[in-house]
Amino acid sequence: MKKTGLTLSFISGSLLLLGGCAFSSDALFPSLVGSSSQEAYNAEKNGIDSADLPMLGSSSFEPLEVSKGGDTGTFVGQKVISFRNELTQLQNAIRTNNSELQKIRTAVISNASQYHKTVGAIEAKLQVGTTPGNPQMYALLQSAQNNVQQMNVNSNALQQLSARVTSDASVVNNLLDSIRATFSISGAVDEDHRQLRILQNETNQTAILINSLLNEVNSDVSRQIQYNETANSNIVQLDSAIKRGSYGVSNVPLSAPMPVITSASRTAPASFNADNTAVAGKPLFVAKFNKGNVNYKDGLRRAVNAAKAKKANVVFEVVAVTPISGGTSARSNAQNQATTIFQEIVNMGVNAERVSLSSRTNAEASSPEVQIFVR
Repeated sequence: MKKTGLTLSFISGSLLLLGGCAFSSDALFPSLVGSSSQEAYNAEKNGIDSADLPMLGSSSFEPLEVSKGGDTGTFVGQKVISFRNELTQLQNAIRTNNSELQKIRTAVISNASQYHKTVGAIEAKLQVGTTPGNPQMYALLQSAQNNVQQMNVNSNALQQLSARVTSDASVVNNLLDSIRATFSISGAVDEDHRQLRILQNETNQTAILINSLLNEVNSDVSRQIQYNETANSNIVQLDSAIKRGSYGVSNVPLSAPMPVITSASRTAPASFNADNTAVAGKPLFVAKFNKGNVNYKDGLRRAVNAAKAKKANVVFEVVAVTPISGGTSARSNAQNQATTIFQEIVNMGVNAERVSLSSRTNAEASSPEVQIFVR
């Protein structure tokens, strides 16, 4: 039976926001130049970049061994033995939780890599066009959705791990309080207090390690939830594109009439802000229009989603850049392309109030281009 649609499942849970958004396109996406529309080229361009994968922590947590001590035969000495056993159990829990964390991280990266490989294959085909509602494309999309669902399982595992480590943090704090209180118990010998001091120091170190582990697990939880939200959004966009058999307005099937975009249908501002002052920092994304049929849309979508993943309320500045030697035609070309990109960013779910348009000339530019900066 021919498959004509895809049932999408969405990840629930609160969206934890990440602060900061200072990064450049040099690390994420290279400047795009005019290229052929061959599917093989698109597949290569859609290869997995490290920036596409979840930005999880990389620390490993290994506690030191608990120091041994002899039985002094006193009541305090018995307390020391009990405390030492508790600390040993906590350190064993750290090792177990650390092992679990590393396994989850490996699974996350594996699922994300497979997701991006599948999505890359879909995008490569959509960029050259295919039949609307192609069942083979829907099969690929279902595979990508399965990867997203598995990443949701990974997120749940991280949240459960966070709960266990939180419990350990409470236990180690209680243990520290008990050790401190034991110093005031009468009937102890000098050896008892010597062992207590060693145990207190090792428990403090363990508490620091547990808190560090908890902070990194919680950070991974936040990043993974945000990553899954973005992946789900991409699935929805791809589902819509597969129904059409192509991306957006410029890639509709040849058999379909070309829609006309009027000024009334655009969300873009009516005019550009002319400003020849160089924008500070490196652009997030650059599209150079020195040839026809520049395939920039996939790179644009990845750049915008990466910026949104780093900061939910990120502000985009779309700059139409014209060479100093360029005339009216070059300036018009750059501004038209910038307006189109403005609309595409808005269509990706960014509020139009957080996208601005401006234009400037640049002595280093050799052709019309559009630069995107983030604030």
